[in-house]
Amino acid sequence: GVPPIGKYEECTMRCAFVVCALALTSNTLAFLPLPSSTPILSLRSGASSSRSRASVSVRKDGMSMVAVVPNSAFEQNFLAEASTLSMGSKAYVQSMNKLFPGAIAEEKFIECMSSVCFEKGFNCSNSINLVSTCRDEICRPFAEQLDSLWGESFNIASLAGFVFCGKTGFGAGMAHSPQEDDTGKERYIFWVAPHVAYGPDDAPVGKIWRPGRESISSACGALIAFNNELSSGADVSLELDPTDTEMSLVRSQVRAKLKTTHGDKAPNLVGVTYAAHDCILETVKRTAKMAAPKTAEYIIVSGIQVHGALNKNFWWPGSVTHYEYNAKGTQVETDLSEQFVAKVGDYKAANWLEAEALAHMQKTAGKSRVQGFFSDIIGKV
Repeated sequence: GVPPIGKYEECTMRCAFVVCALALTSNTLAFLPLPSSTPILSLRSGASSSRSRASVSVRKDGMSMVAVVPNSAFEQNFLAEASTLSMGSKAYVQSMNKLFPGAIAEEKFIECMSSVCFEKGFNCSNSINLVSTCRDEICRPFAEQLDSLWGESFNIASLAGFVFCGKTGFGAGMAHSPQEDDTGKERYIFWVAPHVAYGPDDAPVGKIWRPGRESISSACGALIAFNNELSSGADVSLELDPTDTEMSLVRSQVRAKLKTTHGDKAPNLVGVTYAAHDCILETVKRTAKMAAPKTAEYIIVSGIQVHGALNKNFWWPGSVTHYEYNAKGTQVETDLSEQFVAKVGDYKAANWLEAEALAHMQKTAGKSRVQGFFSDIIGKV
């Protein structure tokens, strides 16, 4: 059996929980008393925009102190972005829209696309999502948000957001949805996208700051590597490398797509990302049609996930298409993009981003408060 928790262990657990709360809700310096034998903590929040770390130091009087401190290079750049964007983010959003027209906040994208699906009769009780974004951890919040709204999803993701599970994988995923009692109908929604980073003006396309790293990082690493191969002018190997299978397939598919759109001219990273989107969408359309039973009704949602300023994710909406078999057994394809545009309405990404930046600046200045749930725990420690 599990030994009972004593008062000391309970206190330690409470304090550790409070540290987690502070690390998630504050970027300012904060101190809390802990038992002196509490091990040093190193905490990093999830995929939120303000990731901090917590450390423990021991004073001369033996009292341990927890300090929630900024994550140097990452947090310094984050604060610089927040300071600039809190005074106006229109220029940044306009520059992003030149490359990714109509890009909106990830939350808004999910909200509007889901609303379109709801109106076609899809809901969390009768549908299952099949999702493919890159394996990169900065892509994961998208699937997590979808799951919180729709329920658990079926993972069809590979490197760079490509879909390599084939008709066997699709056949498995498209055999899990609840079936209607009278018709046997089953419903599926595909959400697929490559990704790319697009920071402020001083950060090139593809560059992003990550917590705990002192130098700037990149996204999507696979597409950047391929773009560098093209830019070098050297011959790009299209042979299948068994030690790098997925990258070999990415390289082969994107190169073939670029040959038809750009010839021998090497595009930039944005062009490579759009080509990746088209490859992914074509693969999903083709494979879903092969794997779907005649009783299946499904929607394919595509786009490009853009990791923007303040560590906020945006989405360029690529397409949303509904597929269903009619009484004659013919598959009918319906474009739902107009319905999506109507759902977005007069939404302004610049206004949203500016508000997010201002909220962060206020929190950094100590104007926010710990949420009531956490406040109650702090009061009991």
